Amino acid sequence: MNVIEAIKERRSIRYFKEKVPEEIIKKIIEAGTWAPSACNRQDWKFIIIEDESVRKEIIQEGTAFFVDKAPNWILIIYNNQTDNTEYQDHIQSATACIQNMQLAAHAYGYGSCCINNLPPKEKLRKILNIPTSYEPISLLVLGKPNTTPKPLPRKENFITYNKFDFKEEKTIIKKHIIRKFFRKTYKKLPKRIKIILDPLARKFEKRFD
Repeated sequence: MNVIEAIKERRSIRYFKEKVPEEIIKKIIEAGTWAPSACNRQDWKFIIIEDESVRKEIIQEGTAFFVDKAPNWILIIYNNQTDNTEYQDHIQSATACIQNMQLAAHAYGYGSCCINNLPPKEKLRKILNIPTSYEPISLLVLGKPNTTPKPLPRKENFITYNKFDFKEEKTIIKKHIIRKFFRKTYKKLPKRIKIILDPLARKFEKRFD
């Protein structure tokens, strides 16, 4: 598959009909490990989450609406022992890896979606026994697509030269601050409260095909 075609044809898939075979999962992860990483550290790790009780605990702490229906879960974590805290190069390395994995999944005929609507990192660490030296980056869910969404139009006017010369909309900034406050507050609630509030919270969650 031509790499440019793969980039343009890949979609975030949220509805699946079957699992990805283990041998393909391993190939998808291997593709991730060929991504560039800061100082060639290659400090990514992958936690394949299959245990239903573990999945349930993560879901109850707060995730995207479709995660419980996804057949394959891979949590990508990365060693956070970096001296480049200004640019968080461990996160950049991990996201390059994730992009490779998503393109590989598409090339093998499977769909994926990168999830960042997850429980607070300290809770994920506790559930999955992740040491503090590793940072949870994203949960990648995979499977055979049930439907293929149509491409959404790309935004325009995103290039400028030499200096920042874009107009920022103040209303969008205000909405961002409000949403950030409510998200942070909700994520810190005890699990038993989140379970009760979940139906209400779902009404404010953005949905896609």
